[in-house]
Amino acid sequence: MRVLMCGLLGLAVLTGCGANAVPVAGGGNASMDKARERENVIATCMKQKGFSYVPSVSRPPQSDANPADYAAMKAARSKYGFGVFSSVVYPKPPESQAPDPNRATIDSLSGAKRDAYLKTMNECRVTALQQVNGLKVTSVADYQDQMSTEIENIDKELDGNPKLLELAAPFAECLKSKGERVTSAKPLALSVRGMDVWGKQADQLGKAGTVTAKTARPYLAKEITSALIDLECGKDFYAAFIPLQKRLTNEARVKYGFQEQ
Repeated sequence: MRVLMCGLLGLAVLTGCGANAVPVAGGGNASMDKARERENVIATCMKQKGFSYVPSVSRPPQSDANPADYAAMKAARSKYGFGVFSSVVYPKPPESQAPDPNRATIDSLSGAKRDAYLKTMNECRVTALQQVNGLKVTSVADYQDQMSTEIENIDKELDGNPKLLELAAPFAECLKSKGERVTSAKPLALSVRGMDVWGKQADQLGKAGTVTAKTARPYLAKEITSALIDLECGKDFYAAFIPLQKRLTNEARVKYGFQEQ
């Protein structure tokens, strides 16, 4: 099971992992409309309990129309490989986001007052999820458990999909014939195989933040070669896997009160 803390389904909204919210005045889609409605419920709930809260909705990152486009994937892998050593060679500047309008309020509190605010905010968010999304959740912990189960179900669906299993077998054999390391021929494992292999290589080279761009470049060159082999062997697999994974993930995001990506 993939870990959900501050990850895939935006758990930061409930656990305070540091996600910033960007106020959105208009536009968007159905999931954004739901988000606005939820925020208004939270604000009302907080006010009733004696706390101030400013409704805000964050815009999700815009994704490519076709994330499985072969030409686009080849171009990306030709420069970034699997995205492991390229993060050192081509470091991205930190994303700039508008501050959460409620952060100043939270930061101004301390001790019991801050704990009370966060506890009430989580309770109000759960109430909003119940009222707006119709979720049968009783607490933040219950919400987390349900999302964890949802991710487990997505993983099982991907690994049990007949079409993906049919495509995974020749994908794995092709990789082995090219000298690539394959520890599992399951669809989900194959989809992250390259990142796992090169991630372990990066870990052996040094702790995060200690590897220089100069040191990383020769490793990136090898990673790119590996990533292109992976893409050629898995061309048909990725064309089926990526759209299905994105659809299932977005369905889960909408179900649990987050916007599509």
